[in-house]
Amino acid sequence: MATSKKIRVIGTKQFVDYETGELQEFNVISQEEQDNNFDKFWISQVMFAIEEFGSKKMEILLYLIQKRERANNTVLKTVAEIAEETGINKNTIVTTLKILERHQIIKRKTGIIFISPDVIFRGGHAKRMNILIQYREVEQEVPEQEATEPKQLTAAPAEAAISVDSLKNSLKKKRRKAKSAAAGVTQ
Repeated sequence: MATSKKIRVIGTKQFVDYETGELQEFNVISQEEQDNNFDKFWISQVMFAIEEFGSKKMEILLYLIQKRERANNTVLKTVAEIAEETGINKNTIVTTLKILERHQIIKRKTGIIFISPDVIFRGGHAKRMNILIQYREVEQEVPEQEATEPKQLTAAPAEAAISVDSLKNSLKKKRRKAKSAAAGVTQ
C-alpha cells in the first residue's frame, strides 16, 4: 500500500505576523495526497452477500478478486474454467455468481465477469470513475441473444477503455493458447 504526495510550488505570498505586526514573505506550495498501488475494498457493498455465503462461495469471491484484470476489473473466465481452477462444483459457482449479481457486486456476459468498482478497485479516483461508467453501461446493453451487434463500452482514457468484443477476443486467444499448450504436452 502506498500513497504519494504531489507538491506544486504556487509562488510567494506576504503574510502579517499578528504578534509582531511584521510583513513576512513565504514560499507557498500546494500538497495533494494521492492513493495508488493498492486495492480499495468497500466491504459494506459485500456484507449482505457474505451473509448468504459458505466457505466455498467465499473462496469463489476471493478467486474473482485475485484473478481480475486490474486495468478494467474483469475476469475472463467461464464457469467451467473457474470450476477447473478452483476445484469447486459448477453448481456452487453458478449459485455464487447469481448471489453476487443479485447484490450488484458483479455483472456477467458469456466468458466475462465484471466486478463493480464500488466493491474493489486498484487505482486513482478518475480511473475508478471511468471503470464505474463502463460497469454501469453493461446493464444498459441489450441481452446477447437480442443484440445484432455487440455494443462498445467507452471511457475517456484510452488505457481504461474496453470493449466486449476485445474481451471476448482476448478470452478466445487465451483458450487457443491453453489448448495448443495442452496438445503439445500430450504429443
